[in-house]
Amino acid sequence: MEPLAWYIAGPLIGITVPLLLLLRGKQLGISSGFRVLGAQIFSSWEYFKYDWKKDFWQLEFALGLIIAAVLILNFTELGIPEIATESAYGVVSKEIYELENGILFFAGAVLIGFGARYADGCTAGHCIMGNAQLAPSSAISTVFFFVGGLIATYLIVPNLFNS
Repeated sequence: MEPLAWYIAGPLIGITVPLLLLLRGKQLGISSGFRVLGAQIFSSWEYFKYDWKKDFWQLEFALGLIIAAVLILNFTELGIPEIATESAYGVVSKEIYELENGILFFAGAVLIGFGARYADGCTAGHCIMGNAQLAPSSAISTVFFFVGGLIATYLIVPNLFNS
């Protein structure tokens, strides 16, 4: 079983997000689930004091994605995708997915989740949901995400590995 091609999956996401907003009045966002989870754990913190029950579905959605990924990895032929062993910046290996690296992935996910909530959304949330809402701040953010990505790709990362 092959994953959906980008030219099919991308438009599906692009159509799903505004439809969810128009038909259900709900904003799709993974980082929003982080705030719901935080409200459960850190209920005394001012940032997490809000009516989280209306957004609980976002946490269920995020957990569903994790469960689906685990099921796909364990019960289909897809498994962990093959990763090129050689890249322009050095050797990349499938071993990055070893269990020992789980704590690093978890710590990174917590930091990214907190940063995304602090910024009122992650890059994908601003680019997809924010632009679907025609939010000027999301349009500006999207431009700068891409500019930052281009700078990192063509100026910063190549120089890290050439020194």
